[in-house]
Amino acid sequence: MKNLVEKTPLPGDVVVADRLLYKHYGIYIGNMRVVHFSGGAGGEINTSDAKIIETSLADFLEGSALYVEESDEAGAFPPDVVVKRALSMVGRLKGDYNLIFNNCEHFTHWCKFGIKKSNQVNGVLKAVAGVAAIALGLFLSKSNNKGLK
Repeated sequence: MKNLVEKTPLPGDVVVADRLLYKHYGIYIGNMRVVHFSGGAGGEINTSDAKIIETSLADFLEGSALYVEESDEAGAFPPDVVVKRALSMVGRLKGDYNLIFNNCEHFTHWCKFGIKKSNQVNGVLKAVAGVAAIALGLFLSKSNNKGLK
């Protein structure tokens, strides 16, 4: 279970900028600096230019509120290792951004736990699957009812 809380981040923390329609994730490395997967200002989902970059916290936030992700998930690396992992990727993955399989949340989870994962994407996929299941159920129900008349 993950919680987003408003607090001052510490090096190695996953920081989150709430962009209303989605959340943008990064690793706080200290000194008001963040490493994140981005296409530049306002371009987190610009796939051709996106890469891992280091920016100021203010540039990362772009006026959004700052949240720190708190997780009870086991297996997190120590904060100094998280920072080293994030910094080791700066300038890399250019053009490898993928909204479903390789986004900013996948990157931060890899830095923190060594596994790429996005709860944000998983939630959307579960919702879509639920809607599809309901639609299929309604379709099958109508098809079966037609056969009974």
